[in-house]
Amino acid sequence: MQEFHYRINWRARGHIPGHHRSTQAGAGFEFYGHQDLTSGGDARRLDIRASLRDPLQAWKVRLFAQRSAIPVVLIADVSTSMRFQGQHNKWQTLTDFATALAWSAARTGDLFSCVGCDVKVVPELFIPSTLRRSATLELRQRLTQYQSKPGAQGLQHAIDYLPRRRSLVFLASDFQYPLVDAAQIMNSLDGHDVVPVLLQDPAEREAPQGRGLLRVKDLESGAQRLLWLRPALRTRWQEAIAEREAALNDLFRRHGRPALQLNAPFKPDAVTAYFHESF
Repeated sequence: MQEFHYRINWRARGHIPGHHRSTQAGAGFEFYGHQDLTSGGDARRLDIRASLRDPLQAWKVRLFAQRSAIPVVLIADVSTSMRFQGQHNKWQTLTDFATALAWSAARTGDLFSCVGCDVKVVPELFIPSTLRRSATLELRQRLTQYQSKPGAQGLQHAIDYLPRRRSLVFLASDFQYPLVDAAQIMNSLDGHDVVPVLLQDPAEREAPQGRGLLRVKDLESGAQRLLWLRPALRTRWQEAIAEREAALNDLFRRHGRPALQLNAPFKPDAVTAYFHESF
C-alpha cells in the first residue's frame, strides 16, 4: 500500500491523541506552562522549584501539550473531465492518490473522510470521518466502480460535509471550469488548510500540433466543434493555457499553498517532498 507523509504548521485542537502538535493539555512531552495544583493539576507533575518561586506560595504542576489527531479530508472532483486520457490515465492517478491519502491518514492516526463531487455531491463516494483502515480499500473500490457525470458544481457544496474544526483538506481536481467558480470554491474553504491537488495530463497543457481541420469535444457538456488549426490559432491556444495556469497558481497562493501537481504514474514521495518544500 502506497504511503506519504504530510505536515501542518498550526496546532491541532482535537482531543484524540495523534501525531500533530496540539493546544490540548495531556500526556505529551512538550512543556508549555504551569498550573496550580488546586485548579486540577496532576500531582504527579509537581514542580518544586516553580512552587518555591511562587510569591503566593501555591503548589505548581507542569503542563504538557499532547499530540493530537486532525481531520484529513479529500474533496475529489469526479466529473467527466477527470476521465480524460492523453499520455496518461488521469482517473487512475486520482484513484491512486485517494487510496494513498486514506492509508497515510490511517497510519498517522488521523480521521479521514472523502467527499466526491460532480454535478452534485455524490452519496456513493461520501465517507464520513473515520479511523478505520478498511476505508482505504473501500474508497478505491468505490472510485473504480463509479460512472462520472458532467459538471463540477457539487464542489461548491462540499463545505457542508466538512468538519467544523480546522482540517487538512486536499482538493483534487483538474480545475477545468471557470476561474470564478474555482475562486468561489477556494473561498468557501477558507476556514481550513487547503492543499490544491492539480491533476493534468501533459496533453492538456499543449496546443495540438499539425494543420487543418480539428474536431474538439468538451468532456463536460459533450459539445463538439470543428476548428481550422493554423499557427496563429495554436499560438493563441498556448497563450490561453499559460494565462490560465498563472491565474490558478496566483489563486492558490493567495489561499495559503501552491498547487500540488500530480503526474502519472503516481509517486507518493513527490507528495512528501511537497510538504517539506512548503515549510
